[in-house]
Amino acid sequence: MCSEAAKVLLAETWSEDIDPTGWWMSEKLDGVRAYWNGKNFYSRQGNLFHAPDFFKAALPKVPLDGEIWCGRGLFQKCVSIVKKQANKVVPQDYKLLTYLIFDAPTQGGKYEDRVKWLQANIPQDDDNCYATVVGIKKCEGLAQLKQYLADVNKAGGEGIMLRKPGSLYEHKRSTTLLKVKTFYDEEAHVIGHKPSKSLIGMTGALECELPNGKRFDVGSGLTMDQRRKPPKIGSVITFKFQELSNSGSPRFPTFLRVRTDLTWNDVLEAAKTKKPVSVIQKVVPSAKLSKQHSILFSVIPSRDAKTDKKIVTSDDEDEDAPSTSTSTSTKTNDSRPMCKFGAKCYRTNPDHLKQYQHSSSSTKPAKTTEAESTNKTAKTAEAESTTKPPCTFGAKCYRTSSIHLATYSHPSKNGTKEASEEDILDTRELVEAEEPASPTTTDNLLVKDKNKGLTFDDDDDESNDQEMVSRSKKDWTNLENKCKEQSKRLAYLEEMFKTTKRSNSTTDNNEESNKRMKTD
Repeated sequence: MCSEAAKVLLAETWSEDIDPTGWWMSEKLDGVRAYWNGKNFYSRQGNLFHAPDFFKAALPKVPLDGEIWCGRGLFQKCVSIVKKQANKVVPQDYKLLTYLIFDAPTQGGKYEDRVKWLQANIPQDDDNCYATVVGIKKCEGLAQLKQYLADVNKAGGEGIMLRKPGSLYEHKRSTTLLKVKTFYDEEAHVIGHKPSKSLIGMTGALECELPNGKRFDVGSGLTMDQRRKPPKIGSVITFKFQELSNSGSPRFPTFLRVRTDLTWNDVLEAAKTKKPVSVIQKVVPSAKLSKQHSILFSVIPSRDAKTDKKIVTSDDEDEDAPSTSTSTSTKTNDSRPMCKFGAKCYRTNPDHLKQYQHSSSSTKPAKTTEAESTNKTAKTAEAESTTKPPCTFGAKCYRTSSIHLATYSHPSKNGTKEASEEDILDTRELVEAEEPASPTTTDNLLVKDKNKGLTFDDDDDESNDQEMVSRSKKDWTNLENKCKEQSKRLAYLEEMFKTTKRSNSTTDNNEESNKRMKTD
């Protein structure tokens, strides 16, 4: 038993009279709440979870608050793994789980400071670590909150959690932590009363039936008067619930009111024209897990089936990310034709690189000019600065792990600003900088009048005569080098064409001579 586990911070329910602007948002997890005391995991009731040693090895020896989780809609699967007795635990099953951490109870200070401590002390890119810090994002208003809530519900998630900025960790239920969930309300048929186990002579729950015949109990929401004199058997009640369990029963049903204006036949007739949510069959996720799913503002890596190493694929990326990149850690079947110049190809046009594959493209980066490299580096640093916390080692960091690069920003050596944490502390997304325009495209080829010292576009369209375009000396030098390189390439192709033509001509003459000899 662990008494501290019973004193974790609990959430109140959010209502629309509370402005969420400026609060920190994260996804509400449908996992098993787990308190880490530095040695073992415990439930809120203080019961020990018999997790294998490899699942605990990389965690710090200080208390942590979080949830053991295995994917959206897989709560029951997670429970079946975690709550097994010591002699029935299957260690291999824990490789399908992740400990998602959202606070450090004993670290003190403001919420933002505790999150920074977690990011610095949880080795999330370590292959031996089965834990991840839950990503958060500052809410910009009610409309944004409702949009994220709709996105999470659509993806099979449970809801949104709101954390008050600058709040302390309280060992009780607190208004500094709010849960935002979507509830459905429907009608049910009262078919029986179940007595209360603690209140003698009172009703503990109403035994109810749905239009599809599914039976369940409604115990929450009843007042003391209603428990003394419950709704009559045969009456219709309205109740609310959060979602359906895998068996089709409403989860967390709460009594709202008695419907004296409806009969059960009215409800059955209405269900024929518009099916209630409780009647629609739930799509149950496969019990066999091959990978985990990511959550809002976070990247939860998959693991290679053979090596058990963490790999970040496009499916693992933050689902809220405006743009995503393909993982460099996994191999995919490339159906593109091979470029005839292979690894020697000089072209840097993005369209060409997308259309053809190059023999060493997976290990050798495409050639870029100095201007392109500088431009791309600056854009990448700018994108990172708005989405990720900075790496402690900055531009001197030697790490190449895809998990580390997805988590932290790395400023360029030319003095690019470090990441700002004002909006997002931990989005965990792979951000790929926008590909700069090729300097060899027609729209970007400029001609410089050396006599007048003017720079102008070579487009003949009179509508653009008023717009004068200029380039720096460095850009002109790069463009001149590019043109020289293309001229050399063109000369090489022309020579190769002439050689091929002479060879073909010689072959034709030989064939003609042979034909004449045979004829003679």
